[in-house]
Amino acid sequence: MSDYPIYVYKGLLDEQFPFKIEVRTPLNMNRFQHAHEHLQLCYMMSGSCLHWAAGQQYVLTKGDLFSIPPFQEHRLEPRDSMDFVMIQVDFMPHAINESFQDLAHMQTFVDFAYIRPLISEADLLPKMSFPAPTQSVVENLLNVILSEWEEQEEGYRLAIKAELLKLLVITGRQYKRYSQTQSQHERNRVAHHREAFYEAISYMETHYNEDLHLEEVSAKALMAPSYFSNMLKLVRGKSYIELLSAIRIQASMELLGGTDLNVTEIATRVGYNHISHFNRTFKKHAGVTPGDYRRHQT
Repeated sequence: MSDYPIYVYKGLLDEQFPFKIEVRTPLNMNRFQHAHEHLQLCYMMSGSCLHWAAGQQYVLTKGDLFSIPPFQEHRLEPRDSMDFVMIQVDFMPHAINESFQDLAHMQTFVDFAYIRPLISEADLLPKMSFPAPTQSVVENLLNVILSEWEEQEEGYRLAIKAELLKLLVITGRQYKRYSQTQSQHERNRVAHHREAFYEAISYMETHYNEDLHLEEVSAKALMAPSYFSNMLKLVRGKSYIELLSAIRIQASMELLGGTDLNVTEIATRVGYNHISHFNRTFKKHAGVTPGDYRRHQT
């Protein structure tokens, strides 16, 4: 058990649109150590403050952006009574729906926001400093998002998704420039963790008929179970259970349409020990029972 609170996103963000943007100043900064299961991006609009992450202290100034991945403990602290204005964006990947699936293929963003913090706490990337021209673009994007969030006119969610996607692409490009200055050894370590994650997904796709457990598969990904499930939400738009069910049901559809095996045999072949569980899950995914699905295939 951690000795600091871990905020569950459903308690902070709207479940239908898990997104929030806030302006932080010395008056409303979070000075208490905490973590959260969603992704957080913070940008310094002006001034300076201190950011504690993984037990290390970092100085933040105008033009800095830092990412707090899920379950990373951190807190803010004022700096010598200096003023500051920081924009804090909290969101779950599925807030951007299908568009985020495209972003998940942008390797540099995935590395920056999720993979790199896994290497070690000492290697945590505390911030990226944007050059002046990029600062102007980022600040304009954030101001638009803030305005849309505050006014909430018709279509505001679509507008926020579009601007947030632009912000994340810019972040990924900036990280790519940063990573090119790092050693080959460091880049190899990031790649090793990234490849382990995708190999774990491949393992699910080829061993779905076995009695798979989240702890087992997440270990292959070199991730904690909760972190692995968050990453799956990012890359595939589904949690571990949702993805495993989708893989199994897809395999069962192929067997229903291409073999004469009965439904019970098919359920067993794709990893279900109870026919009732298989039938419920199949109907949830396909909208019809396995028997009805087979009849429509002939």
